[in-house]
Amino acid sequence: MEDHQFGPAGPYEIGSKTWPGLAKLAEEAGEVVQVLAKLIGVSGQDRYYDGSDLRERLIEECGDLTAAIAFFTETNGLGAAVDARARQKLALFRHWHDQG
Repeated sequence: MEDHQFGPAGPYEIGSKTWPGLAKLAEEAGEVVQVLAKLIGVSGQDRYYDGSDLRERLIEECGDLTAAIAFFTETNGLGAAVDARARQKLALFRHWHDQG
C-alpha cells in the first residue's frame, strides 16, 4: 500500500508485509498512557491544568487503541487467540474488582 503523502509503507506500518499495524498500535497505546498519566497527575479530576477535558480525551484515545488492537490482531492472524485471552483476563479483572 502506498500513501500518496509519505510514500510506500515501511515495516510495521499499516499496509506493510511485516507486522502491519504494529506502529499504529504502539502510537495509540502511548497516547492512552499520556492521558492516564495526566489523570494521575490531577488525582483523577476530569480537567487537566491546561483546561483540557481528560474524560473526553480518554474516551477518544481508548477508542483509537481499541481500533488499533482490532486491526493489528485481525491483520496478523491473532484475533481468536487474543480474544480468548482477553475474555480470561476480563473475568479476572471483574473478580478482583468484586473482591475490592
